[in-house]
Amino acid sequence: MSTKRVIIESDYRLEALINEKNNGSGVVICHPHPLYGGCMDNNVVNAIERGFSEKGFTTLKFNFRGVGASSGYYDDGIGEVQDVIAAAAYLKKLLKEDAHIMLAGYSFGAWVCTRAAMKMGDIKIMFIVAYPFSVYDSAPLKEFSGRIFFVGGKYDDLAPVEPLLKLYKELPIVEKYLKIIETDHFFFRKETEIIQFIKENIPSPS
Repeated sequence: MSTKRVIIESDYRLEALINEKNNGSGVVICHPHPLYGGCMDNNVVNAIERGFSEKGFTTLKFNFRGVGASSGYYDDGIGEVQDVIAAAAYLKKLLKEDAHIMLAGYSFGAWVCTRAAMKMGDIKIMFIVAYPFSVYDSAPLKEFSGRIFFVGGKYDDLAPVEPLLKLYKELPIVEKYLKIIETDHFFFRKETEIIQFIKENIPSPS
C-alpha cells in the first residue's frame, strides 16, 4: 500500500494523507497550532506517522480547517474537535467493521484529540506528545479511561515536564506509558526517539 492524498468532509473539506496498512487498526494524527505554522507536514507529526506505519497501522494525518488545502478558518479548538471526529469516521469506513481507532496528537493537536476522544466515547488508546499544560486545561486527560502514551520534552516551556509528571502520577488508569526526551518543544533531531518509543511500546495491530 502507498500513501495517497484524500479529502475528508467535516464542516469544511479537509486535506489529508492516508497510508493504508492493517485494516483492523488505524490512527488519526493531529498537528500543532494552526496560527503558529502547525500543519500535517510537521516533523513531530511525521515521526508519529512513521512510527505507527512501521508498526503496521493504517495512518491518517490531516490539516485542520484553514490550514494548507483545507477550507475554512481557525476555530479556537472548537471546530477542530469536529475535524478530528470527521477524520476518525472517515478512517473507520476504510477499515473492517470491528477495527480499533487510536488518536494521536502533538501540542495543540494533543489537546484537540483528547477533547475529541471524550466526545467520541469509543477511543481506547491515545498517543500524546507535548500536551501544552501552560496553555490548556488537562481535565480531558484526567477523564480518559483508556490507555495513554505520553511523550514530553525535558526543556519544554509550552508543555512543561513538571505538570506532566504530576498528572502521570495521579492518573488512575493502569495502562499508561511515559517517555521524557532531552529536548525542547520542537523535538528537532529527536524524532527517532519518538519513532522508537512507538515501535517498542504500542501493541501490534490486530
